[in-house]
Amino acid sequence: MADKKLPQDIPANAPVQGGNPGGGKNARAVWKTIGRVSLRILTYIMNTLLTIFLIGAVCGIIVGTVFCIYIKNYVDPEIDSSLLVGASSDTTTRIYYMDYETEEDRISEDGTPVEIEDQRLYSSDNSIWVSYEQMPEDLINAFTSIEDHRFFEHNGVDWLRTGKAVFTYFFGAGDFGGSTITQQLVKNLTGDKENSIQRKVQEIFRALNLEKEMSKEEILEMYLNIIFLGNNCYGVQAAANTYFGKDVSELSLVECASLAAIVKNPTKYEPVRHDVVMYEDENGEEYEDGNRARRNTVLYTMHQYGKINEAEYEEALETELVLHTEEDDGGEEESAEHINSWYTDAVISDVRDALMEEYGYSSYTASLAIYTGGLQIYTCMDPKVQDVLEEVYVNDEQYFPYATSGLQPESAMIVLDPYTGDVLGLVGGRGEKTQNRILDRATQALRPVGSSIKPLSVYAPAVDLEIITMGSVYDDVPVRETETGAPWPRNLPNVYGGLTTIQDAVRRSVNTIAVRVLQDLTVDYSFHFLKDTLHMENVIESYTTQSGQVVSDKDLAPLALGQFSYGITLWELTAGYDMFPNEGVYSESRLWYKVLDSDGNVILENESDYEIAISEEAASIMTLMLQGVVSSGTGTAITLDQYVDVAGKTGTTTADFDRTFVGYTPYYLGGVWVGYDMNQALSDFGTNPALQVWDTVMTMLHEDILSSVNAGEQELQNFEISDRLVKCSYCRYSGLLPTETCWQETGYFTKDTVPTEYCYGHTPQE
Repeated sequence: MADKKLPQDIPANAPVQGGNPGGGKNARAVWKTIGRVSLRILTYIMNTLLTIFLIGAVCGIIVGTVFCIYIKNYVDPEIDSSLLVGASSDTTTRIYYMDYETEEDRISEDGTPVEIEDQRLYSSDNSIWVSYEQMPEDLINAFTSIEDHRFFEHNGVDWLRTGKAVFTYFFGAGDFGGSTITQQLVKNLTGDKENSIQRKVQEIFRALNLEKEMSKEEILEMYLNIIFLGNNCYGVQAAANTYFGKDVSELSLVECASLAAIVKNPTKYEPVRHDVVMYEDENGEEYEDGNRARRNTVLYTMHQYGKINEAEYEEALETELVLHTEEDDGGEEESAEHINSWYTDAVISDVRDALMEEYGYSSYTASLAIYTGGLQIYTCMDPKVQDVLEEVYVNDEQYFPYATSGLQPESAMIVLDPYTGDVLGLVGGRGEKTQNRILDRATQALRPVGSSIKPLSVYAPAVDLEIITMGSVYDDVPVRETETGAPWPRNLPNVYGGLTTIQDAVRRSVNTIAVRVLQDLTVDYSFHFLKDTLHMENVIESYTTQSGQVVSDKDLAPLALGQFSYGITLWELTAGYDMFPNEGVYSESRLWYKVLDSDGNVILENESDYEIAISEEAASIMTLMLQGVVSSGTGTAITLDQYVDVAGKTGTTTADFDRTFVGYTPYYLGGVWVGYDMNQALSDFGTNPALQVWDTVMTMLHEDILSSVNAGEQELQNFEISDRLVKCSYCRYSGLLPTETCWQETGYFTKDTVPTEYCYGHTPQE
C-alpha cells in the first residue's frame, strides 16, 4: 500500500480537481487587478482628453476674443450702397450757388440757393445704368455661371469656395480667390483690391451685411452696372453699346457670353483687339486664350449647370461674334459733350474725394453716385466772380501779356472770400475749355511758388513769435557757398545790400534775409506751421523715391525760397494768405457747403474750420508790409491800389519757370500762376505777368463796388489794422529809435517790441 501524501507535500501549481475554493479567490484577485489597471488607464486617457479639450476651449476663447477685438479695431463691416440703389432712374445731379445779400449773410451761410442750370450733371456715355428687368436672362446666367454658380443659394459668401481658397492661400499659389459676386461687388464699390487677410475678412463681413440689406436682384443689378468691361466701359449697357452697338436687352446668347468672358481680365479678354489670340506654352505648343476661348468656357459652364440645352450650346459655339465698329454708325457725328465750368469740375473732384472718405467708395463708384445719384450740391461759387474769371481767361489774347517767342504760357487763377476762405471762382487754364475733367492748374497742378511763400513760411510766424519786427535788421550777404563756390542764396537782382530791415526785405523780396530769418525761426517750426496750421498737404517731410533718393521740404531752400520738392497747388498757396485780412484766423478753404441725396437727406457736410494761426497784431503787421510790396516794391505794376487797399506778394522760381502773385483787398483774395506746363523760362516778360492778370480781374471785380462808393451808396472798406499796434520811427540800419544822424523809417510794433533805445554810431547825413 502506497504511502499517502500529506497536503503540505502537494506542489503549489498542481492542478485542482473537483473544485478548489482557493483557486477561485486567485482568479478574482487577478480580475480585480486588471480592473484597477484598466480604470487607471481610462482615467488617464479621460484626464488627457479633458485637458486637451480645456486647452482647446481656452485657446478657442482666446483666439475668438482676439479675433473679435481684431474685427472691432481693424475691420469695418459696413458699406453704404444707398446712393447707388435705384440709380437706374438715371437722376440728374444739380449744382447750386447761394445768393447772399450781405457779407454777414455769407459768413452765417444765410442765403437763397439758386441752381446753375447749365451745369447739370448727367451720366456719361461710358457709364449708363440699366435696370435688372432690362437685362436678358442669358446675361444673368452667363455671369452667375462663370463667376458664382451658387449665387442665388449662398448668403453672400460661398464657404466651400472660401475654404478651398484659404487652403490654396496657405499651401498653394498664395492668392485668395473664391470671391462671390457679392464680394466682387464690395471690391468694386470700395476699390480695395489689396491681397491681404484683413481686406479679405472685411470683404466677407461686408458681403454678409450687404445680403441682409439688398435682394439678390438688387445686388446683381448693381454689380452688372459698375463692373469694368474694358475699353473704358463700366457696366453691361455701356459695353453692349460699345462692342455690339445695341441695347443690353437685345443681346444674343453669344454676346452675353462674350461680356461675361471679359470680367476675369478686361485687358486680356476684351473682344475688339483680343478676340482670338494665340500663345505658346513652355513646350512651344500653341494654344488659344482670347475672348473666344474664354466665352466658349462660359458657354460650357452654362450648359454644365443647365442654363442652356445641348442645341443652344452647340449653336452658340458655331455663331460668329459680330462686333460694332465706328463705320457702322454711317458717319453720323455724336452729340457734342456738355462742357462743365472749371468750378464745376473742381467741385466734382472734391465731392468725389469726400464720398470716398465718408463711405469707403472707390473713385469710380463715387463718380457714378455724383452723375446718376440725383444729388444736390450746394457750392460756394459767386457767379459774378466766376463770370469775370472766365471772361478774362477765355479772351486771353485781349487781357494777357504777349510772349514774343510765339508759344504762350499757361495760367490759372483762384479767388477766395478773405474772411471765410470760400472759393468764389476759379479757372484752371487759358482759352476756352473744351473738355471735362482735364488738368486744373488752380487746384491740382503742383508747382514751386518762389518768394510768394515767404510771408507764410518765414515772416508771419517769426513776427508772431516776436523773433523779428518791421525794424529788425539783418545783413544782406550770402549765407554760404555752394559746392562750386558760388554764393547762396542769390538775390534778384543779383546784388547784396548789407544791413537791411525786415520791412525793406519783404518789400524787395530779398532772399538772403528770408533764409537768415528762417534760421532763427528754425526749419522745424516753419515746416509744421505750413503743414499743420495752414494745412498744406503737399509739403513733404520725407519721401524716398524709387531710385532711393530721399527728398524733403523741411529745409532752407523749400521753406525760404519756395523751391518745394514736388510743389504745392495755387489753391493751397492762396488759402494760406487769408489769415492776414482775417485778423490772424486761418479759414480752411472749401468749394461746397453740403450735399443732399435725391430724397433731400444731407449725406455730406463741409463745415468751416477756423483756427487762430497768428495774432491779430502779427496779421496787421504783415498786411502793412505787404502793402509796401504793392506800393513801392516788386508789385508796383498793380494799379488797383490807387482806388482800394491792396496787399500782396510776388513770386519767381529758380530759372524763371514760374511767376506767381497772391494779393488781397478788403473784398477779395486772389492768387495767379503763370508758366509753361513743360518747364520753359518766362524770359519774354520783364514784368511779372501774374501781376497784370491779377490787376485785370480784380479791377473788374471791384468796378461795381467803387461805383457804389462814388455814388455814396456805401462806404469804402479799408484794411482793419489792430489798435494795439504802436506807430514808431526807427533807424533803418539798427532798428533802434532814430537820432538826428539816422536814416529814418516808420513802422508798426506791438507794445512789447517797440524800440526803447536810441541808435548810436552814425555820422551826420550830408
